[in-house]
Amino acid sequence: MTVPAKPLKVETLESDELEGMDEVIYVDREDGNSFSLNLTASAILELCNGQRGMAEIVELVREQCHEDGTRLARDVEAILEEFAKYGIIYSD
Repeated sequence: MTVPAKPLKVETLESDELEGMDEVIYVDREDGNSFSLNLTASAILELCNGQRGMAEIVELVREQCHEDGTRLARDVEAILEEFAKYGIIYSD
């Protein structure tokens, strides 16, 4: 699945962090579907505001995680591809 140039998180998603579980639960107000993400994947989803491209998202994650290298870029791209596949991000 192709990642949008400037991914945007679906507006109907509401989130709730599970304390002590390192997970965030998302519920789509529109259809009631829910899913959980770890904190890193949740942070990536929250960066999808329709204004940032993948390179900027990778850089922001790199700053938060204090990691470097192409592996991080590949991991972020893979996560964004999954988000696109499941329709939780799209192109504005």
